Amino acid sequence: MLSRNLSAAPAPRVFSVESTARALRCEIARHNLQVAGIALFTLVVAVGLWVVLYAVCSWGVLFFQTAVGIAAVALPHGFTLVFLVAAACSVGYAWLDRRLTPNDLPRDDKSPGEITADFLLSLPRITLAIWGTLSAAVSLTAHEREEAAAFLHRLARERRIPLHNVPLDIADAHARFRIVFALQLLEVIDLRRDERELWIRLHSSCPRTLGLPRL
Repeated sequence: MLSRNLSAAPAPRVFSVESTARALRCEIARHNLQVAGIALFTLVVAVGLWVVLYAVCSWGVLFFQTAVGIAAVALPHGFTLVFLVAAACSVGYAWLDRRLTPNDLPRDDKSPGEITADFLLSLPRITLAIWGTLSAAVSLTAHEREEAAAFLHRLARERRIPLHNVPLDIADAHARFRIVFALQLLEVIDLRRDERELWIRLHSSCPRTLGLPRL
């Protein structure tokens, strides 16, 4: 009975290259919607934290004025401008620090100065993360989606393709980079090194909505 039920199970639907290209367009739209949602959430968090920091700094200035005997109920003239300039400088420094130190892996042997810098740059780095998130958005032209779909069908048949053979399917170097990078972001393919060679394989979580043949 069990074998009969298994044999009666419907086989996964296999699309044509054109249908896979259309399905890939839907996957790109879904991915970009998630990217926009995460970026919007990060923006709300960053703005909220900057507002909180502004309020804390304002309270600190008013408290200092009271402590030194200055009878003032308002912030000094130009305080907001100074705060905005300082915030912009901190974001710029965080951007420069990221460019000079692209390795974000945590280290156990940080100096007290580095720990202090990490704390002071936490909010600017959250702000920069908005752009970093938006950079994960995927955009492929209709022709690039068709090339990607044809490549994915070949990849599904052959299980893996060496990276240096990709130009056989996608001749244009710029389009090839965009397609491979986009398919990695969509978790459709991944790169693995085996026998001193980089191989492209279908990702373990490759969406079945693409209708690729499963061998």
